[in-house]
Amino acid sequence: MRSRIIQICAAIAALVLAVATAQNGAFAASDKESCVTTNDVTSFTAGDGTEVTCDAGTDPPNKAVAHASNEGNALSQAESGSVANTTASGMGAQADALGQDGGNAKSTANGIDAMSDAQAPGDGKAVSSATGQNTQAETVAASGKATATAKGLNSQAGAKVELPDGGTATATGTDGEIADAIIPSGGGGTATATAKTGAQADSELAGGGGKSTSTASGSGSDAAAEGEDGGIAKATASTGASDVSAAALAAGCKATSTGSGDGAEASAVCNNPGTVVTVTATNGSIASGSDINPPICTPMNGGVAKVKSPAGNCP
Repeated sequence: MRSRIIQICAAIAALVLAVATAQNGAFAASDKESCVTTNDVTSFTAGDGTEVTCDAGTDPPNKAVAHASNEGNALSQAESGSVANTTASGMGAQADALGQDGGNAKSTANGIDAMSDAQAPGDGKAVSSATGQNTQAETVAASGKATATAKGLNSQAGAKVELPDGGTATATGTDGEIADAIIPSGGGGTATATAKTGAQADSELAGGGGKSTSTASGSGSDAAAEGEDGGIAKATASTGASDVSAAALAAGCKATSTGSGDGAEASAVCNNPGTVVTVTATNGSIASGSDINPPICTPMNGGVAKVKSPAGNCP
C-alpha cells in the first residue's frame, strides 16, 4: 500500500510539473501584449521582449492604450484630459505617443526597427505611422493636426504644428524618401510635403498662414515650398530635378515652380500681395523668376526654361 501511495504521489507531481512547464512555455512563446488605463501606470512584458506601457495621469479624463507584438515596444502617455494610443509590431519597432492638455496622439510602428513618435502637447491631434524596415515618422501638434506617414525601406516623414494657432501639416514619404512639413510660427494654414522613390520634399509656413505644397518623385529630386502671410507656394520636382523651390511671402501672392529631368533647377518667388510667378525647367535647364527682379532662363539639353512674372517673361 505504501508503495502504491508513493507511486500515485509521484504521478501527481509529474502531472503538476508538466502543466506548469506548459504554462511557462506558453508565456515565453507569447508575442502579444496590450494595456489600457485611465488613471495609473500599467506595463506588461512578454517572454520574447514584447513590451507595452500605459501611463495615464490622475487628472481625468485621460486614456492611454498600447498594443505590441513580435518583439515591438509601445508606450502611451496621457495627461490633463488627453488620449494616447500606440501600436508596435516587429523586432526593434518602437511606437511612442504623448497627449497633454487635451491632445490626441496616435502612433504606429510596423516593421523591423520602425520608429514612430506622436506628440500632442496641446489640444491638437498628432498621427504618425512608420511601416517598413528602418522607417521613421514623427509628429508634433500643439494645435491643429499633424500627420506623418513613412512607408517603405528607410523612408522618413515629419510633420509639426508648433504653436497654438492651429493649422494642418501633412508629410508623406514612401520608397526611401524624406518628407517634412512644418508650421513653426503662428497663423495656421496648410503645409503639405510628399516624397516618393528616393526624393526629398520640404514644406514650411513661416507665419501668418497661407499654403505651401511640395511634391518630389524620382531619385535625386528635391522640392521645397515656403509660404508666409497668406501666400500660396507650390513646388514640384520629378525624375531627378535637383533644385525646385517656391516661396510665396505676401498675402494672396502665388509662386509655382516645376522641374523635371536630371539636374533641372526652377525657382519662383513672390514678395508682393496678389502677384503671380510661374517657373518651369526641364532636362537640366535653369529658370528663376520673381515679382521684383528680371527673370533668368537658361535652356539646356533640348529642355525648356520658362518664366512668367510681373518683372518680365522668358523666353
